[in-house]
Amino acid sequence: MIISRIIKPESAVYKTLSTFSEKLDRLMKLKPLSWFAVWIMMTSGTSAQQAMSERYIYWDMSLAGVGLITLLIVTVITTIIFKKEKISFTNIDFNLIFIIQHIIFALVLFITGWGWLSWLNGDFFVTLKHFFPYGLVYISVLLVYQIDLDLIPEKGYQPGKGLIAVCSLLVLAGALIGIRFDDPVISTAAAVITPFYLIAIVFPEHKRHIERVRIYPVFIAAMFVSVRLPWFLIPLAILFFGLRTYHYFRYNIIFPTFAVDHD
Repeated sequence: MIISRIIKPESAVYKTLSTFSEKLDRLMKLKPLSWFAVWIMMTSGTSAQQAMSERYIYWDMSLAGVGLITLLIVTVITTIIFKKEKISFTNIDFNLIFIIQHIIFALVLFITGWGWLSWLNGDFFVTLKHFFPYGLVYISVLLVYQIDLDLIPEKGYQPGKGLIAVCSLLVLAGALIGIRFDDPVISTAAAVITPFYLIAIVFPEHKRHIERVRIYPVFIAAMFVSVRLPWFLIPLAILFFGLRTYHYFRYNIIFPTFAVDHD
């Protein structure tokens, strides 16, 4: 991170900003890291709906204003839900009810991005159809986050291998269904994500493969949606670099990060 090279931990500026970052602890309790998943599912609905009228839509800024406002409203509502612990991305009592809750949660976000008015005016089954591959990929990533990284040794046997195999089947199904539905965003994103699961299955001797399966699918999905909706890059960049800056000055760590190094 560039700022870590400019402002060193031993400098007076760092200490001042570190003190200031403590005031943001309350904001971090709102779990802003979860906003990535929320935003991706909502904008996926917008992307899919836009493609209904223009198959080759690309780099379209026409919905930037309403999209960002909707994103803000959705963020506030979902943050309240997370704060009240009505739903979480990790669950000690991991079961079928947990999965069903998330399917409904993801569907509501997708419909919100799609547009409730058009959905209520007859797009119900069309929306469900297009949500299906996105829902499969969403659940596949969600399941990976149920694997406790603290239980995985740096090297050696890797628990959760069976679960990852299920996830790989889900994301592969999402890619094939996306192709069948002529949706290049989810089909291509799922196809790019699939190798990360396969590597974690074939080479289970290292923890870093699980970490990559948790990190890169989220990034890949966000980037493919942004190909159609470039305005989505704005909140993504603000959240990503905002979290990195906070964690650097608060704890002297770079997080979130794409770097995975246990060698």
